[in-house]
Amino acid sequence: MKKKGWIITSVIAVAVVAVAAFFGVRSSHYRDHFLPKTEVMGVTIGGKTVKAANQTLKAKLGNVNYQLTDQGKTVATVSGQELGLNRDYTALLNKLIKKQNPWGFTTVVLAKGEQSALASSADQTAIKAYATSEAQSLNTNRTAPEDAKVTVENGDYVIQKEKAGNQIDATKLANEIASTIQANQTKVQVAKSYAKPKVVSSDSELKDAVTKLKAISKIKAVITITNHKETIPTATLQSWLSYQDGAVTVSESGVAKYVASLATKYNTYDKSRQFQSTKRGTVTVPAGIYGWSIRQSAETKALIELIKKGADFDQTVLYQGTGYHADGTDIGNTYIEVDKVNQHEWFYKNGQLVMESDVVTGKPSTPTPSGVFDIWSKQRNATLVGEDYKTPVSYWMPIDNTGVGLHDASWQPTFGGDWYLKHGSHGCVNQPPAFIAKLWNVVSVGTPVVVF
Repeated sequence: MKKKGWIITSVIAVAVVAVAAFFGVRSSHYRDHFLPKTEVMGVTIGGKTVKAANQTLKAKLGNVNYQLTDQGKTVATVSGQELGLNRDYTALLNKLIKKQNPWGFTTVVLAKGEQSALASSADQTAIKAYATSEAQSLNTNRTAPEDAKVTVENGDYVIQKEKAGNQIDATKLANEIASTIQANQTKVQVAKSYAKPKVVSSDSELKDAVTKLKAISKIKAVITITNHKETIPTATLQSWLSYQDGAVTVSESGVAKYVASLATKYNTYDKSRQFQSTKRGTVTVPAGIYGWSIRQSAETKALIELIKKGADFDQTVLYQGTGYHADGTDIGNTYIEVDKVNQHEWFYKNGQLVMESDVVTGKPSTPTPSGVFDIWSKQRNATLVGEDYKTPVSYWMPIDNTGVGLHDASWQPTFGGDWYLKHGSHGCVNQPPAFIAKLWNVVSVGTPVVVF
């Protein structure tokens, strides 16, 4: 028995030594080799050193082809090498091998962070560049998504629901490619990269916008041009309103077009006029320097700000120049009329004839210009200077910007008739001294002067 016991003991001892030796060798081996069946991103690296595993990963992953599939159809193929998957994985493999137990038998599983790290070891610049280029190419005949928006239907504001599209968002596609690589997959689901509408019908901001737009569209918007009133039609106002980028907006081009239409209707500067003359009935008088015009740019901006406030308004139009008197007409009922054909002048005040006289206008070679002007200055004892004359006068009232005006002409022996044909002025309207002395006292600067 003693001998048999000794034998058993010896066998056990040998077995223990053998097992210990085996595990010692195994432990030593797997200190720098990966455990059997170890896989990284679908590639088996069991039994390999970090260096060998790195070469295997570079070779395998660089040659993997990824399919971009859309609705079950492959629309593009890209190799791992194009996506930068043949880069160096040494650092991550070293980190992985340090986690394994050289005495163990189970493989080490990559944590999510390490999976991401391995995927990011691919060239992210290459993935983004590819995704950007491929998205641009694939989007050629694809439909873009449409944001929900506010529209006008049957005179009322409603929310038009958003519409899905199948255009690809390059950033989403790049992320989907990276996710596919991390998951050890080779098919990239393009549909997950579709661009989405940025605004949807359930957004509270959109509902608030409808409320605001309805309120603004119902305001009474009036523009006053002296005693002319222009009310902006509700339909026109609605056509200017919209909701963009999170705010209610007023179309600048729409308002500008409307203001331009008012200018066409009311502006008088640089326009000929129909004038009811004393002796010749209705005559057409060309433009002079007298006139009135809407300051279109400033008026457009002012209207936009008033409309945005959402309250009724009656705005006096912004204008420049002279014109539009209390009676709503351009010239008004106080003016000087100079009839060159009849060589006669009248002064009307508040529609009543105050005084009149024969005059002498410019001779045919230097005619008095026709047009609607105004007295823009009144001077006593002035000297008129021209190319070939220097003449002192007692009363001087310039009416245009070329040196033409009304003044006394004591050197004229007669006025009216056809005297002007040979003895007319250089362009001014010569007045009898006694007549202009009285006229001077009753006319004001700014009085229109109609010459025809």
